[in-house]
Amino acid sequence: MPSFEASVTIAAPRESVWRVLAAVAAWPEWLPTVTSVEAMAGQSLALGSRYKIIQPKLRPATWTITALEPLQHFTWQSHSPGVLVLAEHIISEPTPGSSHVVLRISLSGFLSPVVGRLVRSITERYLAQEAAALKLKVERAATSKA
Repeated sequence: MPSFEASVTIAAPRESVWRVLAAVAAWPEWLPTVTSVEAMAGQSLALGSRYKIIQPKLRPATWTITALEPLQHFTWQSHSPGVLVLAEHIISEPTPGSSHVVLRISLSGFLSPVVGRLVRSITERYLAQEAAALKLKVERAATSKA
């Protein structure tokens, strides 16, 4: 099962990170790897919520929330023929006022080894860009409030 991961430490409390990360419909405003997000039913993050996401160089995908613990993590999955893609967004707060975020993509299914090799480069690049953009967005918001 191919898996890809990026992590980042953000100089802001977990609540600030969650507020940005959980506002999925707003991602295209600050995330260079996401062109559009369409909430399929309501804007709030909830188990079973579905989002159609369009990203440059990737096929449009519908993501369904499969695990959710507010302020800590959410996981969603997307299906395509022969492949299940699982994306995890994990926030911890190792020290007060500082958050650690892990973004992880895992592929499973009989085509996952082939697809994993094909998307490795873009997935690793996108995860790194997403972690950096999240850090910038959250820290700028924290600085402007100070």
